[in-house]
Amino acid sequence: MSCLNSALFIVIQCGVSGIAWGGTGCAKSAFIEALAKALGYKFFCFIPSQHMPEDIGGIPDIDKKAGVARMVPMQWIKALTEPNWFLFIDEVTTAPQPMRPPILSVLNEGRIGDLSFHPSTIRVAAANPPELAPNSSPLEASMLNRLYHHDWELPFDSWLAGMMNGGQIDTPTNMPIVGDFSAYLPKWTRRVGYLLQRQPALRECRQVPDDEKAFPSLRQWEKVARCLAGADKVKADGEVINQIATGLVGSAGAGQLMQSIAAKDLYDPADVVDGKVTIDYSDDRIDQLVFLPCGIMETLEDDHSSKRIDGAFSVLIEMGENGLLDCVGPVLSQLTNTYTNYRVPKKLLARYGAVCSQIGGGA
Repeated sequence: MSCLNSALFIVIQCGVSGIAWGGTGCAKSAFIEALAKALGYKFFCFIPSQHMPEDIGGIPDIDKKAGVARMVPMQWIKALTEPNWFLFIDEVTTAPQPMRPPILSVLNEGRIGDLSFHPSTIRVAAANPPELAPNSSPLEASMLNRLYHHDWELPFDSWLAGMMNGGQIDTPTNMPIVGDFSAYLPKWTRRVGYLLQRQPALRECRQVPDDEKAFPSLRQWEKVARCLAGADKVKADGEVINQIATGLVGSAGAGQLMQSIAAKDLYDPADVVDGKVTIDYSDDRIDQLVFLPCGIMETLEDDHSSKRIDGAFSVLIEMGENGLLDCVGPVLSQLTNTYTNYRVPKKLLARYGAVCSQIGGGA
């Protein structure tokens, strides 16, 4: 997409909180506020180092009649229960430890205590490298795994154009506006679900990689699906899709996802199932073919006629016979468990049985 940092702007419009990592004076705050303006949202910036913990967590007040103490929220927190607010937490790594839990609740859950923000509230953070942020400390793993991590791209061209125009530096007007992306969500939840079905190692990570802030968990993969649905809505390109996935589940998970997407470009699963395209099983195609069975299962979501299921069974059996048992097995199991009334055609029974025996009868 032509707008820099589109991945961040898309993610935070999809109900996922993000954090922009970058140096000082590189227009993070200006561009983020510009998005709020483009959306017609009210904007509030909170800088933790300039506040006390109670400025975000609230102040206790004794209700003598009820005999309890209640937390009274600050005015700006209460305002977030109203529609169309945009909350920006800047310099988040400077937040003292007592302030981290409520900030995490704000960013990840959109709530403080029993006070929930309006569903339309957009939440985003920003941070500088530790060497540029006085009194900062690394974010805990529990916070890292609840955010989208975006490496901020320096908007030099916008800055230069403004400098050449007497110092009138403008923020971009072509920011992606996502809106309702619900129609695109089933496509991406299925795609992510199929990926994790055949790649168990991507389902969780018990140790944060040394050189990355994002790492996989089921929670983050759900966010990937949601954000990619939003990206699909605005026709984001492959680079933006890769940035979104990498910022949520790390480079290894994103790499596998991008391979599965690339496999879709190699073969249209519907054409394969319908016999319009013949699969090439040469060595240079095998790595891409491992994602095709999931695509085949996906085609049945729109057409689960007996003819289409027959075609899917036939192709899956053929793939198993050509050395792709590992990726065919789980999909054959899911297919038979989903369509319990379906009966394998007699002409396929012997081949089906042979493939099942090779994968341990798992199908």
